[in-house]
Amino acid sequence: MKFKDYVTLGNLAGGFGSVIALFQGSFEWACYLIYIAYVFDILDGPAARLTKQYDSFGGFLDEVCDFVTNSIATSFIIYYAFWKLAGFPFWLAALIAFFPVAMGTIRQARSMDNAKSYPCYWVGLPRPVLALASLAVLNSSAFMLHLPEPWQTVKFGVLAGVLVMLSMMHVSNWVFGNHHDRRFMTGMRFGAWYFLAGSLVVWLAGLIFLGRPELVYDHLLFCFLIYMGMSWTQYSREDRRRIKVYMAGGPLIMPLVHKKSEWRSKGMADYFEAHKRNPGPADEENRLQEAEVELGLRQASP
Repeated sequence: MKFKDYVTLGNLAGGFGSVIALFQGSFEWACYLIYIAYVFDILDGPAARLTKQYDSFGGFLDEVCDFVTNSIATSFIIYYAFWKLAGFPFWLAALIAFFPVAMGTIRQARSMDNAKSYPCYWVGLPRPVLALASLAVLNSSAFMLHLPEPWQTVKFGVLAGVLVMLSMMHVSNWVFGNHHDRRFMTGMRFGAWYFLAGSLVVWLAGLIFLGRPELVYDHLLFCFLIYMGMSWTQYSREDRRRIKVYMAGGPLIMPLVHKKSEWRSKGMADYFEAHKRNPGPADEENRLQEAEVELGLRQASP
């Protein structure tokens, strides 16, 4: 065990602590501890780089801790929210909460059976995003707003459907950008700082001026909606081709946004031209076309 591994265990401790908090009847602290666990999740990478401690064990430990905290512990929180707060029958609350842990388990099994990952991108909605989105929904003003029946039940039903849909996206082939080994694009850099700094500012402002620190979850929900709505702008059509080829069994051709790539945007910001064709070096383009033909993704040139 190295220093960065103990930082990773902070992620696990947050997830475990959140379940304990639910046993003690503290939904508020259960959610905060998942939030805190995410902080440890993003700190273990910088800790490894600062101490120059790299090994495969750390990667496996990080993946297992993510699974426990973001899939298992978060599902308990979802169950508690719909059973205790929404007043659903326990079996219906359990059914809703089963989707995140079931889809998370399938995702984990897939990664163990066929550990395919593409640099700079996640395939399927990532575990931390699903967990934080669940916290945002369950603590949002929309969830806490009291409406007359039958609209109160309808509202909870819609929010439950949203969580089920997000869980299904967990094992989808939808592509989402991540920051690992990536040259940060303008939109992603701004989004990361807006999420991290904004969370602290909104929490403090809500606590000091309104006595409602839980407003941080409305900020979190807004960040999630922006992430879902703008994520497609953070990768070019060319990278989509490369990912499609790789996931179909073709070669791994480095994405254009990788920090080692010589490709640069032709515009002021990559996301302004994400929908345009912006090919990389000629040799990579040739390899990509050959792979597409071999995999049946395109017809051979006459």
